[in-house]
Parts: sequence; C-alpha cells; structure tokens
Amino acid sequence: MLRSLLIMVVTGLALGMAVSCGPSKSVQTLTKTTQETLELVKKEAQRAIALTVEKVKNYEVDPDIGKEIIKNLKEAERKIDTQLAVAQQLSVNGTKEEIMQFAERTNVIIQSALTDLKSLNDLYDISTFSSFETATFFPAGGYGIPPEKQDEAKKSIEPIVQRIIKFFGDHPRQRFVAVIVCYGFSDETPIAKESPLYSPLLAKMKTNNPTRQELNVKLSELRAKSIANLLVDLIKINEALIPNPKLINYDIKWMGKGEELPYPDRVKDYHADDKRRRMVSLIWNVLPGSLYAQGLSNDTAMN
Repeated sequence: MLRSLLIMVVTGLALGMAVSCGPSKSVQTLTKTTQETLELVKKEAQRAIALTVEKVKNYEVDPDIGKEIIKNLKEAERKIDTQLAVAQQLSVNGTKEEIMQFAERTNVIIQSALTDLKSLNDLYDISTFSSFETATFFPAGGYGIPPEKQDEAKKSIEPIVQRIIKFFGDHPRQRFVAVIVCYGFSDETPIAKESPLYSPLLAKMKTNNPTRQELNVKLSELRAKSIANLLVDLIKINEALIPNPKLINYDIKWMGKGEELPYPDRVKDYHADDKRRRMVSLIWNVLPGSLYAQGLSNDTAMN
C-alpha cells in the first residue's frame, strides 16, 4: 500500500502543479489533492504507531527504542496537522502563488515521510528477535567465546547479519541507524569465591562484596557484550556488501538482566537452575534517521 501511495503522491501532485498554471479551479484541485494526501500519510503514521506498540509487546523492538520511534511518529503527525491547517486556510483565501509554493514544500515533506514509513513497514515484516542458550557460545561459567566455540557462534549469528545487510541493500539510498540490543540472563546458580570466575568478575565490579544476584547480573552483562561484539565483527567483515556504508550509523547496546526471568509471559514454569534462563536475546532494528535521530550522533559504535 505504501508503495502505491508514494507513486500516487508523486504523479498526483506533479499533475496538480502542472495544471495549476491554468484556471483557478485547477489551483483549488491542487489544494484538495494535497490535503487528501496529507490525510493518507497521517493514517499511515498512526498505523505505524500501532505496529510499533505491537512489536514492543512481542519483543521485536526494545521498549526504549519503541518510545523513541513513537515520539518521532507523533511529531510527524503534528507537522502534518500544521500543514493541513495551512492548506485549509489557503483553500479559502490563498493566492495562486501561495498555493503553488505550499504544494511544492508539502510534496517534499510527504515524499520524505512516505519513504521513512515504507522502510519502517518493511522492517516490521522481518523477524528481528533472536534468542540463544548461552551454552552455544560460552563454556560453563564463562563469558568469553573460546576458540572451540567460534564456528558454532558465528553460524548462529550469521543469519542475523545476512538479514541486516539485505535490508541495507533493499534501501540503498536511505540514511539509517542500525540499533542492536543484547540482553543477557542467568539462572540462580551462585558463583563461589573459590571459583576461577569470581576474581575476573569482581575486577569488573564497583563493589568488593557482591551478592549472588549482582555477580549474575555482571556475568549476564558480559555475555551479552560478547555476542554484541561478535555481531559487529561479522557486519564489519561483510561491509563490502553494504551499498553505502557511509549512510549507516550503529547504536550497539547490551545489558545484563541477571536472575530476572526472561519473558515470563511466555514461560510460566522456570526453576532456580533452569537452563532456559541461561540465555542471551538479541533485537535488531534498522531505523530511518528521522525516527531515531539520537543514533545519528553515534559515530563510534562500530570502532
């Protein structure tokens, strides 16, 4: 629908501006066409907001990222409402020159909004959530990916890299922010002071006497960081396949959830040392800069 709407906008407004050189009735038609198109774009923005809410609910968009997307979509709605108010005023007492200038400015706004909405719609047609048991990547009690697990780890992550790069290829001329969020989870197994894992974890913490829960938060955080770094490394290796790498910014995040239950609305029967709790989840979203502007200033995420 968005593709056909974009074609309609380009042809309809172009035709309207062409005939507006004629009688005043044609100028009025141009104003009406612009208003109708703005209303359609507003409906698409509202639909995108509803889809974003659903994607957050299904863990395919990080909640904080979702808030940012919705905030910017609502700002786009407000701009459209402003344009609609101007169009209404011009339809009553606007001069031919004023209407022509308004239509030209609005056409640029509409096409930009539709391009961004289409790429967001395309993103939402793709599965952007993945989860992995930590045993795929890490030895028991470890947070670094050892050489003997590198091949298996890369095999698990490569399909995600391929989907991200394909998305870039499908939208080669757009400026995007690739937002990648990793969450680590652990079970309730304590980490004894005698454990070879204890001292390395302690060295990375701000307390000298951490609780079991704090140790597991740090462990799960470091595991999430390892997987985020692996994904970044694989994107770097395949960067030659990205049509315009300079148009892409990256915002890479990781967080340790520790003993927090992963997705408790989906699983109700977790127990203390449940291997299903020892996992890392990964969410990726490739967003137009207009919908995630804070990522455009993040120039160092891939370094």
